[in-house]
Amino acid sequence: MSGSWPYVIAAWIIVIGAFLTYAVVTILRGRSLSKQVPPERRRWS
Repeated sequence: MSGSWPYVIAAWIIVIGAFLTYAVVTILRGRSLSKQVPPERRRWS
């Protein structure tokens, strides 16, 4: 059982990396899309 820990740790690193990548891509895409909305149509700021 002790030989499987590197695989568990590697899997967690991959999962967390995928979530962080998805979050960064989503935030950057949202920022770029929000710049395309005319100022009078914005519901924020």
